[in-house]
Amino acid sequence: MISSQKLTDELIEPYFTAWSILQGRIRDSHHSRDGRSEAPMREGIWLFQQLLGHCEGLAAPLNVGERLAWIEQQPSKFAAFRQLDELFTEMKKAISSKRIQSKRSGE
Repeated sequence: MISSQKLTDELIEPYFTAWSILQGRIRDSHHSRDGRSEAPMREGIWLFQQLLGHCEGLAAPLNVGERLAWIEQQPSKFAAFRQLDELFTEMKKAISSKRIQSKRSGE
């Protein structure tokens, strides 16, 4: 059995729960234009990197390295927030797809 056990809800869902909280803070900051989005964005970037490391290549969005590097260069921009949010969404889809593949192959 490959490391698909790492993709269980118990191990993966805390990342997405934490992102949901950060996402609200970042969105509110951009909406109010208070300029306080960079610190929670850096926290979100770190969280995504931890999730990516946890999945160890089992699941990852396309061009994740380039996209993450772009986000890291301009974390206070709204476009970077949208891109990070999209990475989390794509990661969730990739994990779901990997779970389905594992079930079909009998793992």
